[in-house]
This record gives sequence, structure tokens and C-alpha cells, in this order.
Amino acid sequence: MASGEDFVVVGARRGLLIQVLLALHAYTDANCIAVCARGTRYLRLTHLCSGQLETDFDGAEDDRFVNAVNQLCEAMPNLVMLCSDCEGARLISRVRRRLNVRIAPTPDGSMLDRFDNKWRFYEFCRDHGLRVPESQLIESKEKLNFSAVAQKIGLPFIVKPLDQQASTGVHLIFNELDYRGRIVANDAYQYAPLVVQRFIKGVDVGLNLLSIQGQVQAIAIQQRIYPQNDEAKIIFIENDYLEQAAYTICKESGYEGVMNVDGRIEEHTGNVYLFESNPRYWRSHAASIWCGLNFVAESVTRLQPRPEPCVMTSGCADTFYHPLFRPMIWPYIAFGVGLRGHMSRLMMMDLCSLASQTRASLKNHMKKRVPPSSIMAEDDEHMSRLLKACRSHGKNAFDSDAH
Repeated sequence: MASGEDFVVVGARRGLLIQVLLALHAYTDANCIAVCARGTRYLRLTHLCSGQLETDFDGAEDDRFVNAVNQLCEAMPNLVMLCSDCEGARLISRVRRRLNVRIAPTPDGSMLDRFDNKWRFYEFCRDHGLRVPESQLIESKEKLNFSAVAQKIGLPFIVKPLDQQASTGVHLIFNELDYRGRIVANDAYQYAPLVVQRFIKGVDVGLNLLSIQGQVQAIAIQQRIYPQNDEAKIIFIENDYLEQAAYTICKESGYEGVMNVDGRIEEHTGNVYLFESNPRYWRSHAASIWCGLNFVAESVTRLQPRPEPCVMTSGCADTFYHPLFRPMIWPYIAFGVGLRGHMSRLMMMDLCSLASQTRASLKNHMKKRVPPSSIMAEDDEHMSRLLKACRSHGKNAFDSDAH
């Protein structure tokens, strides 16, 4: 494990933020500051950051964010900034020239516009010879001509919003009655525009990559074992088509940063289809760390491109859930001496993930909505106490500022 370093991690989505914080601690004796969205639930419970700054990610508090980061740089000259999600990357892109901090490879606004958009990714793949399912862009749910779409794309087909994450708004449609009942007549379904896509029957795969100045630096191709849900273990595999797709995507776009690409291997043909790209970290990143490839560490250490990429083609991990729910990890917690032992103990002590996953488990198994946390965000963070907390690595000193 490397010697201690200082980091500031920017992200609006708690789950992805935790993944990056965990990866930094697995890599080094990290002192981390989290810049998160206001009211980020449970984040105060994690031991992975020594302090947190809550901000608005839509631009209203950009000046405050810049001032806060630059003050941190004065106290920690070797500070490195990373983003965990697209919201964080957009914030950094807006103010990058005003920041004095060293920034790990991060996509800029134009890259995000291209790859954080399902239709624009589809067009990019089609233009560069990458295999994608037949798709159409629809202005709104009312404008979809069902018979014309069904004739051109076939049934069943997928309907999904242009820019949502975590399968939000995604539906598999079998017939017109199904579409009208689940989409058109559903008042809660207000996404627009929509992408309609041919359904590919097969096995889901994920292409994870790091690129610097358009040059691939790391690749891992992952697949969940049957039944391919969140409970399933993740294995890492070889796939020549996906590996070449990584090189094509990065070279043709000049991509900078990490990316996750969702794909599927068609059942009868073995053809690989690409569905969408996520120009950010992913919720299962801990699996690749467990198996030997830490994309966060690679991103921090490879600030300039190197000729030979790191490619991981094997391994198995069951790290999606908190170790309390995974008894097979318990021996690593008690007796592990290497990376997996260290990582298991880090995950075990992360009460933030335990709280959020316990809530999700209760919701799934009891079919009962858990009320939102009553903990409200502070209106502002006092930089003097934040700096004091950073210098001392004392999380409690920072958290005591809460009202």
C-alpha cells in the first residue's frame, strides 16, 4: 500500500462516491474530503472521509466550491481531485481553469454531452462501426407510433429515457396494450425524449476502462453469473470484441477518464451489442479492486498516458453488498493480511453502506417504504474547521460542526 496522500472526491451520488473513497483507501493511507450533494443521506456515517462539503451541483454555488477547494490546496499542496459521477465531472469542467488543484483524468463537458446520452452514444457507435441494436429517438411517449416502431424494430422492444441512470424508466414492451398501460397511461412516467431499442436476448456484460488523451490505460470486462442480478457474483472475462471496442471508443473520441459501457452477448449468435455508456465510476468497482485492478489508483498514478494498458481477464468477486450480508468475506476480515483483508475491513467499518443497504433490504423484503432520514444538511460548512479536520485526519472534529 502506498504512503498517505490527500484527496478531494467530488460526486452527487452517494453510492459512487463511496466506491471511489473505498478505492483510495485500498490504494493508500488516504486522507479524503468528500464534496457531495446537499442532504446526502448516511454519508456522515462513513469512516472513509475525514470531512465533507455539501454543495449545489447545478452551478449556483460554483464560486463557493472553487474558494473551498483552493483553500484546501493552500493547506495540502499535493492535493489531488477526482470525480465519482457525471454531476461531479460537470462541476469540475465548469470551473477547471479556476482551480489550483491537480485533477485526475476527467471527461470535460463535451465528452459528457456525447457519452452521458444514450442516443448520442448510439450514433457514435454506429458512425464508428460498433455493433448496436436498431434504435429510434422518440420526442415523447405520446409521439411513439407503435405499429411503425414494432414493424421496424420488432417485438419485444426496450423503451428508456435518454439520460437516466440505474435502469430508471427502462421497460421491456411486449405489445401495444402493454405500452399504453405501463408508459402512456402512467402519469409518473414523464421522461422525454425516449430511446426505443430492439431487445437483445442474451448475457449482460460490462466494459470498464480508463483512458488518458484517447489512449486506453486499463480494461476490465465483467459479467455477473446467473441469474445476473445484484445478488450474483461478478467474474472477469476475456472478450476480444469488447477490448477492441474500448480502443475504438477512446481513440476516436480522444476520451479522458474512466467509463463503463453496458453491453450484451446475444444468445444464439455470440455477437456483442453495446447499449449505453456511463462516463463515470460504477457501483461494482470494488469487484475489480478485489481481483487486482483498482481503476481509481490507476487514474491517480497515470496522470500521463503510458504505452502499455493494464488488462484484467480473470477473477471472481462478491463485494457488491456490505460484508455483514456476505459471510464468505468474514474470514478475510478476521485473518486476511493482504489487499483483500485490508479491503474487507474497510468495507466492514463503512456504516454508510451498511445503513443504505439495510434500508434497501428492508424495502425489498418487507415491501415497506422506509421514511427518509431526518438529518438535514447544514446551510454552510466552515472552512477553518474543515482544514483543521484535514490536517489532523480527525473526522469527529469536522462532524461536530453539525447543527
